[in-house]
Formats: sequence, structure tokens, C-alpha cells
Amino acid sequence: MTYLPLSAILALLMTGAAITLTILFRAYRAGLFDNLKSGAYVIFDEDEPVGRPQDQLFYPDEHSGPSRDAASE
Repeated sequence: MTYLPLSAILALLMTGAAITLTILFRAYRAGLFDNLKSGAYVIFDEDEPVGRPQDQLFYPDEHSGPSRDAASE
């Protein structure tokens, strides 16, 4: 029984983990994880303020479907 395929897969996994950890460590040292919420607010401006949806498809006041009472009869 040979362990060559298993050792190749294990070496590939270890190399991938090392590369991933290196990239994350360098990003952390560069300060890319300091303020994660600031990027979420870049898309908002005066025309579309934070917390006010502008592109809703359905509004509760304008629902014109059948009422629940009519469906239960």
C-alpha cells in the first residue's frame, strides 16, 4: 500500500493553508480589517440615505391582491 496520493493531497492542503494564512496576515498588518463598516456605507448619499429603502417592489399600503377573508369563504 502506497501513501503517495495521500501525501500529495496533504502537501497541497498544507501549501494552500500556508498561502491563505500569509495573505490574511499581510492584509491584517496593512490595516485592511480595521474599519469594515466604512465600506458598507460608500454606496449611500443624500439621494438614498441609510435605512430608507428606495427600490421596493411591493408596498404594504398598495397591496391589491385578494383579502384573506375572501379566500377563507
